[in-house]
Amino acid sequence: MQAIPVHRFYRLSGIITAVVLVLLLLGTPAGQNTLAWICLTATDAVANATHIHGFPLDRLDPTYPTQEAL
Repeated sequence: MQAIPVHRFYRLSGIITAVVLVLLLLGTPAGQNTLAWICLTATDAVANATHIHGFPLDRLDPTYPTQEAL
C-alpha cells in the first residue's frame, strides 16, 4: 500500500473544494445573487473611492516630457 503525502492530499482537497464552491456559486440562485452583489458592491466602491486617481498612459511613453522639462 502506497502512502499519500500530506501536501498532495491538501492540494487535492483544495481543488475539490474550489470546484464545489464554483459550482455552488454558478449553479444556485443564492450563489448567483451573491456574485451579483459582490460585483455591484465592488463597482460602487471603485466608483465612489476618492483615493483612486487615474494614471495617464501617455506617461509610459518615453517621449513624454518630464516635470523638469515643463
